[in-house]
Amino acid sequence: MEQINHQWLPHLSKEIVEDARGPEFDAYLVALEGWRRGLTLRWHTKDSEAFREIKTWFVDRPGKLFSLRSEEKTHYFFRTRGDKVTNEAVAIGADKEKTKEYLAKAGIPIPEGRRFVAEIEDDEIISYAAEIGYPLVVKPTDGSFGRGVVTNIEDEVTFAEQLRHVRHVLNYKDVIVERHVAGKDYRLYVVGDKVVAAIERIPANVVGNGKQTIQELIEAKNEERQKNPRLISCPIKLDQEMKNHLAIQGYGLDTIPEDGEMVFLTNKSNISIGGDPVDQLDSLPEEVKQLAVQALQAVPQLPHGAVDILYDDKQPVEEGAVVLELNPTAQIGSLVFPMKGIARDVPAAIIDYYFPETKGMNGQKSRFYFDFSDVLEPLVTKTASVTTVSAAPLGEVYGKKYTVTGDVQGIDYHRGLRKQAFERKLSGFVKNLENGNIEVIVMGTDPESVNDFKQAIFEDPGRSDVVDVFEESWEDPVKVGFEVKADLKMQVDQLKKMKLELETVQKELRRAERRYRAYSRSISWQLTLPFRKIADIVKWVGRLFEK
Repeated sequence: MEQINHQWLPHLSKEIVEDARGPEFDAYLVALEGWRRGLTLRWHTKDSEAFREIKTWFVDRPGKLFSLRSEEKTHYFFRTRGDKVTNEAVAIGADKEKTKEYLAKAGIPIPEGRRFVAEIEDDEIISYAAEIGYPLVVKPTDGSFGRGVVTNIEDEVTFAEQLRHVRHVLNYKDVIVERHVAGKDYRLYVVGDKVVAAIERIPANVVGNGKQTIQELIEAKNEERQKNPRLISCPIKLDQEMKNHLAIQGYGLDTIPEDGEMVFLTNKSNISIGGDPVDQLDSLPEEVKQLAVQALQAVPQLPHGAVDILYDDKQPVEEGAVVLELNPTAQIGSLVFPMKGIARDVPAAIIDYYFPETKGMNGQKSRFYFDFSDVLEPLVTKTASVTTVSAAPLGEVYGKKYTVTGDVQGIDYHRGLRKQAFERKLSGFVKNLENGNIEVIVMGTDPESVNDFKQAIFEDPGRSDVVDVFEESWEDPVKVGFEVKADLKMQVDQLKKMKLELETVQKELRRAERRYRAYSRSISWQLTLPFRKIADIVKWVGRLFEK
């Protein structure tokens, strides 16, 4: 199978971002960058502080709303969008037709087309399609993730069929019809007057090796996508639409493509349905990048966001590039974690824009991160509306790994080590090794405290019997705080035990219900029914006399 690039930003390793999957991923990337620069990071619920006035959506689950504060100012963020992007700009970006009006007014090239509201009949739309000519695209006005988008429709019969499907089967009544434009699909991210990242979005595909079927190649590619922190939540999901697309090309799931043959599973390039993000920042012409900057500037008070462009590199930029959409609240995960190419530090560019005074702070920012799940717990349990993350250690960082031999795997001894780490303001963890030893990691900004921790390992003879300690440098990142891994293992084991007990009780309950139903249908139950009713009446009369 084709090799996929996994060389990402060193301060955003897979381990660091694994707690922030799905909708919270982009917010975590930006928040972590600000926190590592010494800004005060707070996570919020939707009704907290300035968020009452900021346009948001799908924020009942915490993890998308946060604020960053310096000594002079505070900025509020919804996912990747900061408060310098106004609600009005967001509303324009969400309305595809309104976006096109602003772009056209600024002289930005856009595909020819128009919007049709729900009240307009299909026949009128079909007539318009004939006027502007084929090939065409039909898509929902308020759609996302490629849902309901049909491209490269080449004739009236097909257009009528697809229009009916989009409007009356998928129920997207309000649609846009526009001329299909040939070219590759790019997403560029703009901050201020600069494009800081750009990817080509290639429709979901597999590359043959002459041995495996398309089905097997899809499974293998999904295994590769699991290794990517962004793509792990975007596997290729084989559906009927993809099967139909394969059939049109003469393929089936059992087809074995030739070595090196690329087979497209769809003509939609959305990353969320299996598309490949490939970094192209350095290869795109400067004219295309400038077009993206001008497109974003066409909307008032939209200083940063994503611009989607179709570009045919076989033509001059002025003829081969058109702007499709603007996204003020764009996902940035595929720009930071491309499948191929160079990872781009979009979070750093966003924080540079809001807090330019922090540029270059904390050069060793890859060494610390925070426990995202623990931070959000008060918001998830609704015991708080705001939670503040402990400050990030700033300055040069020192780390040590101590491997301890002896009788040292007791949980009370580990908790004592945690207390020693807290007293020295060190972060790290202690974990048991299979050979009976333990591994203790400590990291902090005071080298004396880090080195002195070796003595702390010997200071609890009542709960341990330390034979020897081996030390070496530690360069990998750690979470702020000190984690006792055995505590976590005990909690997981207890959870598994409780789950097994619950399953046993549920099985017994189901057996009892089956026995009850069988007994209630038996002859003896039916015959004794009158006597049971008489007994109930006698009990009821007896309770009356007792009163």
